[in-house]
Amino acid sequence: MTRSQEFQPAYPTKTCRDRPRVHPVVFPVYRVGELFHRERRSWPGGAQFTCGPGGWELTLFHPEVREDLVNAVRRGPAEFALIVESQVIVLAYRFGEAIPWNDVPYSWHLQREERRVIPAVVPSPEARSLLWITLVGARDGIIYAQRGMTLAPPFTRALHEAIRAQAMSAFDPEECTLAISSIYLEYPGTVDRLTMAAVRTMGNA
Repeated sequence: MTRSQEFQPAYPTKTCRDRPRVHPVVFPVYRVGELFHRERRSWPGGAQFTCGPGGWELTLFHPEVREDLVNAVRRGPAEFALIVESQVIVLAYRFGEAIPWNDVPYSWHLQREERRVIPAVVPSPEARSLLWITLVGARDGIIYAQRGMTLAPPFTRALHEAIRAQAMSAFDPEECTLAISSIYLEYPGTVDRLTMAAVRTMGNA
């Protein structure tokens, strides 16, 4: 990972009795060659975006893990885009030529309690978040590739602000479902949805 000694990290926090508790950035607890979850050996194809022990995590589940996919996640150029609506956030991503633009919706209110993290207010204009990308075989549950990347400061601020705003707003499951449906019906492809992006960045930019 480049810039490992140069960026000012923006840590997620949880609030406890009105005092923020800072979680330092650590490596994810799972490793290449291991099961992503020790009790599961199959996953639906797709992706999930969440906050875990290592910070922000984007996990890609592919039914056929080829060498080009592994190489794209490990070392290919990566680009991200963020679509922000009141009830839903959409993270779009691509990795080289092997993994073209795709995206995954995110709602703070639908996360498991231990992953319902309220991001810190970004402390510096140069602060960068870490994003851990993990490639998992959907048919065997094994981790094939993993990589940590930094997100540019404007992207970091937009991500933190969007999730903080969502976390502090009232949640209506029906409105959330309608918001997701509206986005995906009006803009059926990820490339179409990029026109809605509030911010974009290359990984490690």
